[in-house]
Amino acid sequence: MVLSIVYFGGLPYCINHNKKELDMSLHPRKLPSYTPFFALLLTVACQQTPSSEPAYPANDLVGVWSLIAVDPGDGSPLIDPSQPGLYIFKAGYYSAVFAPGTDPRIKSEVSFQPTPEEMVAQYESIIVNTGTYEIDGSTVTFRPIIAKSPGFVGGYLVSTFRVEGDTLVLSEDTLVSVDGVSPPDFGGALTLVRVE
Repeated sequence: MVLSIVYFGGLPYCINHNKKELDMSLHPRKLPSYTPFFALLLTVACQQTPSSEPAYPANDLVGVWSLIAVDPGDGSPLIDPSQPGLYIFKAGYYSAVFAPGTDPRIKSEVSFQPTPEEMVAQYESIIVNTGTYEIDGSTVTFRPIIAKSPGFVGGYLVSTFRVEGDTLVLSEDTLVSVDGVSPPDFGGALTLVRVE
């Protein structure tokens, strides 16, 4: 944004060069004689290059991906999830929400008023986190800003990824909590298909 202060008839006005308009909202009064000096400083200080997005290299992950299969990683068959799930990748940011099980998620008997048992079942049946990601070759590191599990915030997940056409396979390699703890027997893979 570039702003300038100009004077018409001894009164100060602000010009927003990006909008190419005159802002008449400045105090319509005469200012002290040193005001032009501060106006010049303001003009120089307000000059900056507008940025629409942070600079981030293009990559194969950018887009919206729908979960179609879960490999538990323990040798058991692939799970075809009963619930929809999405991974959304944008320049440096991601969001992941999915239910990895085959059974339908438990609904509350009374909508929006779950019992303690229903809350536990609902909590255990969904994965939710969003934050930033970094790519190094075929490895992606997720760093959540917010997550279903507060202990994951400040931790990270490292996955190997492979994109073949409109299919993405994320092989989950390492999960570390904020206090440096990794879950036992962690692993598995997610298969997703591009929807956008």
